[in-house]
Order: sequence, then structure tokens, then C-alpha cells
Amino acid sequence: MGFRRLFGTGDEGDGQEPPEIDTQILSVTLLPGHEVEGEVTLRGGSKGLKVEHLDLDVVAKAHYYDGKVNEETVTGLDARRYSLDVAPGAEERSAFGGRLPWECPVTELGGRALGVDVSLTTKLSWESDSPVKDLDFLHIAAPPVYEAVLDAFAEEGYRVEGSQLMDEYIPDVEANHGLHQVFFLGNPTRADRFGELEVVFFQNAVGVLVFVRRAARSVYEWEEKPPHRTFPAAHHEVGQADLGERVREALTTLTLMDG
Repeated sequence: MGFRRLFGTGDEGDGQEPPEIDTQILSVTLLPGHEVEGEVTLRGGSKGLKVEHLDLDVVAKAHYYDGKVNEETVTGLDARRYSLDVAPGAEERSAFGGRLPWECPVTELGGRALGVDVSLTTKLSWESDSPVKDLDFLHIAAPPVYEAVLDAFAEEGYRVEGSQLMDEYIPDVEANHGLHQVFFLGNPTRADRFGELEVVFFQNAVGVLVFVRRAARSVYEWEEKPPHRTFPAAHHEVGQADLGERVREALTTLTLMDG
């Protein structure tokens, strides 16, 4: 995102250069369940910089049960150096890395932004009175199995119109994170109750469990929404299995459940 100046090391306006920070993601493509690598660069400026602690967290903005938006930590990344002394005029670099959880939200589908906000925050504790937070927005691609399932829905006329992140566990699912992502699918040719659907993926190393239900955008609590139907899809089935058959079966069953 470019270097950000850190103020608070002395009197501003004295002609001296303040220290600076820049966080860069070095991984070409970010995917849930995959490694992410990057580097934090610190410049000492005119007076130098003593960093007492360095933290890197992946955070996401999610809707709570009352519709309010909260910022939730998805995972922490491992900084190779947590404390650094940067001499005046010098530059220090600290690599970082980690693995995004399988349940990590995605921000893009087929290169198109979904409207979900996930970012990397770099927090510094240093000699200033207050911590400093540097923020970089992340571009996390949808895994192939997401795309395959959503393509199968598109074959039935239901195309992705957007997405929303919810700050709530999926009931009766052994999740590690209290977040789930809703994909809204619209079908302009349907004037009946299934003119719009909600699809949720619960992903792990094996594949996904797909939840599908009639959309209820104004309802935020899982248990208050319309009934849902589920079906599985494994990572290795992408390009091999007929996911369209599962989608059609789910829609048929959902019609009976929702009736």
C-alpha cells in the first residue's frame, strides 16, 4: 500500500524525517487453506525507531445478529521478528507468514469483487504513546470448488449478485471460527418464492458442505431464516462429478421443505 509515516517521536515540523512502515503481501494468489507470505519494511527516519512488539492479524468486517458491523480476527500471522531496533536513516525488514484457515472468507469470485472486507492489520507497539495500525486490504480468491458449485447454480439460472459476512457460527457444524459467508444468488426469470437464494459454504481440507435456502436479506440470525438444504462437494470432484444433479436435487427438496 506504500510507506506510512509514523509520528510521535518528537516535534513535528522540525525538518526531520519521521519513521515509516510498509507491509507487503508477496504471495501471488491468496486462497483459503493456503499459505500467505509477506514482508514488513521499517525505515528509521531521522531519529531511528525502536519497535517493542509487532503483530499481524487478518481481520474481517462482519454483520452481527442485530445488523451492526463488527471487526473480527480471522487468524494471526507469524512475524519472524517481533521486536526491532531501526537506526536513524536505516531500513529493517521482517518477513511474516502463515496459513489462511479453510473457513476464511473470500473477497473475489472469478476476479470480481464480492463486497466483503478482509484486511491485514500490522500493529506496532513502540516509543510513541499510542500503538500504530497499518491496514492493507486483501484479495482472497474463491476456491475452485466454490466456483464449480456456483457455476452449477448458474446453469439453473441463479447467478451471484453479492456476498455478506455474518458474525455467527453455523449451528451443528464443528467450525473453528464464528463467521460464515452468505452468497446471494438471483434468478430474474423466477417470480415465485425462489427468485433469490442464499448459499453458504463450510469448507475444510476435504471439501465443502453447501447450505442453500430461500433468501431473507433482512434476517441476520441463522435459526430465524427459512429452512435450508445441504449437500457435500469434495475438492477432488471439481471437473469430475456432476454437481448440477446435486443442485437440482437440493432445489427440489427445498421447494418441499419451504412449502
